[in-house]
Amino acid sequence: AWPNLFISYYTYGQAIGLGLDLSLRDRSNGKVTGDQFMNTLWTQFGRPGQKEPGKVATTYTVDGLKETLSKVSGDRNFTNDFFNKYIEGRELVDYTRLLARAGFVVRKPAAGAAFAGQVNLQPAGSAFRVAGMVPMDSPLYKAGVAQDDQLVTLGGADLGPTKTLEAALANHKAGDRVALRFVRRSGEIVNTTIALEEDPRVEVVLVEKSGGTLSDDQRRFRDSWLGSLQKR
Repeated sequence: AWPNLFISYYTYGQAIGLGLDLSLRDRSNGKVTGDQFMNTLWTQFGRPGQKEPGKVATTYTVDGLKETLSKVSGDRNFTNDFFNKYIEGRELVDYTRLLARAGFVVRKPAAGAAFAGQVNLQPAGSAFRVAGMVPMDSPLYKAGVAQDDQLVTLGGADLGPTKTLEAALANHKAGDRVALRFVRRSGEIVNTTIALEEDPRVEVVLVEKSGGTLSDDQRRFRDSWLGSLQKR
């Protein structure tokens, strides 16, 4: 997965499918599910035994998907909104709210911690070589660091065999502006300033394991949701 993407394109469809399933369950209190949507699509577009082996007689289209979701959900406005925002648009499903309905907490495990960017670093003598893409809009990217550059110092601390980037970042906090020295692959030495940000990475944990209490409604919703997954 490329860190330039908020969700890897390998699993992007699955993530949207999760969001649709939870959205249908949330708005219907568990009566309408993503499984019902997929079963209806199978009935209309996916049944085998067509004239040509391996092919279906009726192929699905975006309009067909919308029409089917409208029938299953009973709400064309919901369908149009979901497609416009999350499938044809670029917005991100509100996983935090939807997962909370099932008693899961989406949180930042390193809230407040300094973050320079999710990069692959390899030892290179007394420095670290950036061995992959530098995520767009990350602090390192904004500071001008690119693939194959070598990070030499951060905040005046030498990087290399005795000190990793993570160890150097531990001396700072989100929002700090610190000195950064790196060497471009051309050999040019660059002395600049990097604006550290808060670590944006998140994790999903059970509400019971985050210090919270699972409500009866959350338990029922979770049991219904996860129970349906186990039956597949």
